[in-house]
Amino acid sequence: EIEVRNYLIKRISNIDNIHKRYSQGIAPDIDFQHYKIVEFCNLESCSGLISSNFLAGVFMPVRFVVFQRFEQEEINIAFLKPTSFARLFNSNKMMNFAKSLEQDMNYVLEEIVF
Repeated sequence: EIEVRNYLIKRISNIDNIHKRYSQGIAPDIDFQHYKIVEFCNLESCSGLISSNFLAGVFMPVRFVVFQRFEQEEINIAFLKPTSFARLFNSNKMMNFAKSLEQDMNYVLEEIVF
């Protein structure tokens, strides 16, 4: 779905490596077995969003947080809703881009298979 919607995965940050630090006694207690931050971007949408307000770039690229708690089967996915941050700018143009982006993010979520 990401490819169909012309999104590019820019980076996957594996926070799982904190387990190594934890085993060495240099990290606080942790409550998850897997934790990743997936960043992705659609250059066309990004260009339009930034054109509506140059400060919008602080929210780019969009991110999914994917994690699994210890001893649980359930995988959790969260993201900042683009329409939530678009309200900060009080711009109809930005809100329209944000609605489209949010819809794409929800489509991507529906297609994710673990």
